[in-house]
Amino acid sequence: MNSKATILLTNDDGYSAEGIKCLYTVLSRDYDVIVVAPQKEQSGVGHAFTFNAPLHYEKIPESAGMNGYFVYGTPSDCVKFAISYLLPQRPDIIVSGMNLGENSGLSAHYSGTVAAAREGAFWKIPSFAFSVCIEGVQWISDYASIVPQILEGILISSKRNFAFNTNTFFNVNFPPCSLSEIKGTKVTWQSVAYFDDRYKRIDIDSHHTKEGFMIYGEKKDIEISNAFDSRALMNNHITITPLTFDTTAHEVLPHLRWLEEEDFMKR
Repeated sequence: MNSKATILLTNDDGYSAEGIKCLYTVLSRDYDVIVVAPQKEQSGVGHAFTFNAPLHYEKIPESAGMNGYFVYGTPSDCVKFAISYLLPQRPDIIVSGMNLGENSGLSAHYSGTVAAAREGAFWKIPSFAFSVCIEGVQWISDYASIVPQILEGILISSKRNFAFNTNTFFNVNFPPCSLSEIKGTKVTWQSVAYFDDRYKRIDIDSHHTKEGFMIYGEKKDIEISNAFDSRALMNNHITITPLTFDTTAHEVLPHLRWLEEEDFMKR
């Protein structure tokens, strides 16, 4: 009888991306891994999902070296569809990544990689997103090799201290350096650093008759403390950020309670 835990592996770079292949190779040593990933890159789609058109899927070709399916949809589609239709039973763990590019700070809100982990947590399944800074992509295989250790560490902690039905999922980012240069692991707050998005005009044909606009920008307002993921990542730490669903500004609630008074609308 097979006693290995099952991992649903997905991403937002598409099923043929290097990052998901690295994770599949490493995770398959200790887990039963099945891939359900987008047919093509879906970076920056956030938590978008398909609800007004049919979904389509195909078996991943044997030449790809992975067991699973690709879906003509978003990362969130992949998780929803896998759990509710494709898989014979719910996976024990959901892993999203390895994304080529970090997802710290407010970038996590735009990320399809992080959204896939959030979707998994919606289903009360332990879920994890893994990303590596673009400057660290050359060491992606090295970082993939320590993912099982990180998974196991978080899972052990969760069993000891809290339940996964607290709507927690985990955003893990690897820094822009080699493993030998890492300064350690930091369990961090999510930064509120952001990109000052701007657009520049570009020609999209050789005759200069059509134009388009490309987004660019730099990350701003990065906290100075390594307690936050964006700064710790810049300082060559692996960051582990526990996230949840509730985005309510709780400190504002008491200041709005007067709007509940019966005569408010009569004023």
